[in-house]
Amino acid sequence: MTYPSDPSPELARRLLHLLDRSLQTIWDGDADAYAALTAEDVSFFEWYISPHRIDGLDFHLREIRVHRAAVGGSDDAADLCIEHEILQPRIQIYGDTAIISYTLFVRVVLGGRVRHLSHNESRVFHNFGDEKAPDWKLVHCHKSPIATAESMSVLRG
Repeated sequence: MTYPSDPSPELARRLLHLLDRSLQTIWDGDADAYAALTAEDVSFFEWYISPHRIDGLDFHLREIRVHRAAVGGSDDAADLCIEHEILQPRIQIYGDTAIISYTLFVRVVLGGRVRHLSHNESRVFHNFGDEKAPDWKLVHCHKSPIATAESMSVLRG
């Protein structure tokens, strides 16, 4: 049986920075930067989008291109600010694969109003490079709702 190793402080810092950058590309609507950090065959379970697994990078690139307007509620989301915090991250390393599980807290500020969203996530990254030239990319993400009024309305219709 293979047990996870604890990442070195430097690797933990790099992986958390990668996670932060990956999330920020979504809020910024930067599909090119997101694609550079994500494997072509990435898979997702996103409870609020589909009850089925979503395979492949293409779906998410299309989502990123419309994400800011969708979150902001209009095509003119110039004053939209989306921030995130990664709460209680846990990193597990299995060779060239890293699993980061955490609670994602998102703050959306628009038109003087603040909306808070959160759910639990596990993101799996794989190093397609080597020790000297690492090339970590997202290969899988699983999102789980936290029981809030908003998540319950999605889950129960």
